[in-house]
Amino acid sequence: MIVVIADDLSGAAELAGVALRHGLSAEVQTAFTAGTDASVICVDTDTRLLPPAEAIRVAETVARKVVAARPAWIFKKCDSVLRGPVLAEARAMARVAGKVRIVILPANPSRGRVIRAGNYFVEGRPLHETVFAHDPTHPRTTSRVAELLGDDLADVATPNAETMADMALCAAEVGDDTLPVGAADFFKALLARRTPPRVQATRAQQDCAPTFHAAGARAIPRSVLRIPPSPSVLVCGSAASWAQRVEAATAQGIPIFALPHDVAAAVAALRASHRLLMGIGHGSATHGRSPAELVGQLAVSVAAILHEARPARLLLEGGATTAAVMRALGWTRLRACEVSAQCVGVLRPADPAGPLLFIKPGSYPWPAEIWPG
Repeated sequence: MIVVIADDLSGAAELAGVALRHGLSAEVQTAFTAGTDASVICVDTDTRLLPPAEAIRVAETVARKVVAARPAWIFKKCDSVLRGPVLAEARAMARVAGKVRIVILPANPSRGRVIRAGNYFVEGRPLHETVFAHDPTHPRTTSRVAELLGDDLADVATPNAETMADMALCAAEVGDDTLPVGAADFFKALLARRTPPRVQATRAQQDCAPTFHAAGARAIPRSVLRIPPSPSVLVCGSAASWAQRVEAATAQGIPIFALPHDVAAAVAALRASHRLLMGIGHGSATHGRSPAELVGQLAVSVAAILHEARPARLLLEGGATTAAVMRALGWTRLRACEVSAQCVGVLRPADPAGPLLFIKPGSYPWPAEIWPG
């Protein structure tokens, strides 16, 4: 068993997808339990937006439970641009796991995110000159990795990485005394080094059954990875992405609902058009309310639509939005089914009537084969 401890749910889902590509079965959990036959367990601590002291407390609690289960190894998933109390959580987990060294490598060369001479670049631009400079909770005002981590880096390595070959070299230097911390490409490199890919038919290539048991599972057809004609709802809790989602939905004739949501009208629109865009929006209903309140209200509306209309697919972007929807629906475990694109995990809840979930981090676009624009 390999355990990933992620600070948000979309990151946990993303790494479950990486495990599937490697031929391993994977499960996403919001509360760690070793009672699964999955080869990889990805646990969401939901700590990215917490103050460091609280994030440390949660990280230590989860890490103790994970260490007691005696996994083959542990990976700490962090945001690819180091948002959140990354170093504080890493140090807490390293202490619990008995690691004397930490390697933090958030680069994702496969997505144009690299570290060169200690500086972070996104598609060739310094991080602080990108849209991340205006992040509402963690504005990236510098491109220096050491400054982004913001603490004493004794016993912490922050290597450069511009290619997947660089990632492989970094993975080769991670010993048993080291806690690896990073994004999807670092985890992928560690898997490639430590676990031979499984080429035989495993649950990684099987459809998600309503339960977490492999018996009777069948091969998942590639066609399920495309959205129409099955009823599908895209849930966008991001203010930064909303305008782009609205533009694409308008061009495709997809109904759009922002706060305050008319759930009955949304259900009718979904039944008529088979696709629906749900979000927070920028209207008067959002004024004077915290992001957590707004995302919570969005999740309540989504849960109501799912109970009424039973869409086949639910597209969720961003960890906070995904976590809120899962709480509203009472889901704590998701079984990874397949991946349709590099940053998107495809999962299903234990609920036999639950939809197929497409989950991606908020900072990446939706692949064209899944959602227009």
